[in-house]
Amino acid sequence: MSGLESYVNNTVSIITADGRNFVGTLKGFDQTVNVILDESHERVYSMTAGIEQVVLGLHIIRGDNIAIIGQLDESVDSKLDFTTIRGMPLEPHKFSSFVMCDSLEEKFGAWELFEEIWQKEMPDEDVVENIYDKLDLFVKDSPFHDRLKLCPDVKDNAKASNIRTRGNQFFHPKVKRYIEAIKCYNESIAFSEKGSEERAIAYANRSMICYELHRYEECLENIRLARESNYPDRLMSKLIKREEDAKKALQVNNSKGVNDSDDSTDYGGELKLSYSAHETVPQVAECLNLCESKNFGRYVVTNQDLNAGDVVIIERPFCRLLRDVYRCIRCDYCFKESIFTLIPCESCTVAMYCTVECMDKAHKQYHRIECPIIRDMWRIFTKLPVLSLRVVTTAIHSYDYNLHAMMEHLSDLNEKKVNAFAMDWTTATMRDIYDTVHVLETNTNLRGSKDRMMRVFFTTIIRKLLLERTDLGNICGLDVNLSELLDNLILRHLQTSAVNMHSMHYMEYQPTEKLYEIENHASACFPLLSMLNHSCAPNVTRVSLFDDRCAVIVSRPIPKGGQLYDNYGMHHSLMTRKERKLDLAKQYKFVCKCEACINDYPLYHDLPSIDTTRHGMIDISAIHEELVLHSVKRAAELLPKLRRYLNDIGHEYPGKETCSCQELFKRSFEILYNPTSESASYWKYCNP
Repeated sequence: MSGLESYVNNTVSIITADGRNFVGTLKGFDQTVNVILDESHERVYSMTAGIEQVVLGLHIIRGDNIAIIGQLDESVDSKLDFTTIRGMPLEPHKFSSFVMCDSLEEKFGAWELFEEIWQKEMPDEDVVENIYDKLDLFVKDSPFHDRLKLCPDVKDNAKASNIRTRGNQFFHPKVKRYIEAIKCYNESIAFSEKGSEERAIAYANRSMICYELHRYEECLENIRLARESNYPDRLMSKLIKREEDAKKALQVNNSKGVNDSDDSTDYGGELKLSYSAHETVPQVAECLNLCESKNFGRYVVTNQDLNAGDVVIIERPFCRLLRDVYRCIRCDYCFKESIFTLIPCESCTVAMYCTVECMDKAHKQYHRIECPIIRDMWRIFTKLPVLSLRVVTTAIHSYDYNLHAMMEHLSDLNEKKVNAFAMDWTTATMRDIYDTVHVLETNTNLRGSKDRMMRVFFTTIIRKLLLERTDLGNICGLDVNLSELLDNLILRHLQTSAVNMHSMHYMEYQPTEKLYEIENHASACFPLLSMLNHSCAPNVTRVSLFDDRCAVIVSRPIPKGGQLYDNYGMHHSLMTRKERKLDLAKQYKFVCKCEACINDYPLYHDLPSIDTTRHGMIDISAIHEELVLHSVKRAAELLPKLRRYLNDIGHEYPGKETCSCQELFKRSFEILYNPTSESASYWKYCNP
């Protein structure tokens, strides 16, 4: 422990027993080496992309989960270009908890194939004057079908049986890793054929876990599903016995007033705008205006003073995409956590739903087109191309699959006149809303030749998959214009998605650390939120809500006439100016000139302290320790206090106390309004 004392208030890097890498300022530790990090982030390694830095803020790591801890040499770390570093992740999490299942992405995908061709045919990007001279190398002559092992997605009872067997190993009484087992059973259900014995047994096995977790209603539902799937007579006696036991247990619970479900999903009620809404844009406070200039493009300003804690935008997404690692945990349509009762799409092995109603809605809105190719999409691409496909399929649905009408409308569309803040959202159709998505920034002219060619290559693969396997093949037929429309839509949104899409989050219980953490489970397209510009010193923050809307909350006072600034993942307290400007220029194609970059705001541990004799002070560590307990009641009590303090000290930015208070304020908001997993109660019955 004496060795850790020298690390306090210094930047440390921690590798945990489950293979994760955290970097942050060490604020303290206790006798069991539970550590508190401030202004922290997780570094996620990949062989297909640069290191992703996921901002966490104040963060506690349990001592029994720490494998290695050491002080970071910032002089070396600050010189690293994380966008170019590739690396194999450490061993998969031993305790994946309720968080996710295995990713479908394979090591060799479309990006790797493109890179291989590019290095062979055009090693010197600077000499490429016209990339379209080499187009056939990437499109016509590329053997991507074979190299990427593209094939139709079909049910496979043999594979379903093997996956179920793996689930049985997790279910064993000496193992009792029930959540891991149920993920296997769900995947087995997804692979199994309708009415097959494999599916029936997987449902029955799922009922066993529900019974062990005292979820008797879901146990009975799975028994019903097993019977519907032709559960074999030779095993029926066990099923009948479990059904009788579940009914008796349910009756006992009902007589005692005990509910199967956990109460951890209590929250702060419905969040509303802090000011009157725009008459025609009810998602936005009427004090906000959309402006446009040469320097900022389109941006949002306020026509009155705003205080920290003000809610100024609450927007519902045009479309959204569940990450593939949640496919056996959440409903693909409504995203509800439904691990015990998911039912499968009957035509693919990926999508699962909480109800038949959600399945039907998904089929109408996007899955009708995506179903035959969604597994290959996740196999060979990262989430952004898959999200781009979701934007396209949702847009096509808004035209009732009438591509001629869509082509005619978009060819006549005056993009400069489309204004999301001027449109009447109270009467807008999905077609009208898509117009605001269609005109989002692509940065086409700012992209290098390699970047543009890569997106053309991806577009070609996606378009060929759509025409070869989906209804769009029949719809487009031999009409070259419709095929070109499809090309243009895919290519456009491969570019807009990279700079305009937003992550959606929820609170997940971590059994090894016994606390809740923010997890990213989905991505979405928000045309209004996309109007907010970036700052490395933002004055607003985004919070995902229970009903899948996203709220924008002021995080420090904004004067009348001031611009609202979001943060695109590069914050001055976590990254040096050089790192931020490099990453922003590479991903978003602009040179950042925000206040933090102009004034070169320091990293968190070098930030100045405010004058606490004028404003008083709060015990940041004590409040953080309270918030990690995830008490809705306590968060509701602390939020007004934190809001008042932010409004008192927010004008003295940057300050160490201000940045810390912003993190605590956001955490309180998340506890009250973020979706929260109900998984915390399961671990008293099983092992993580």
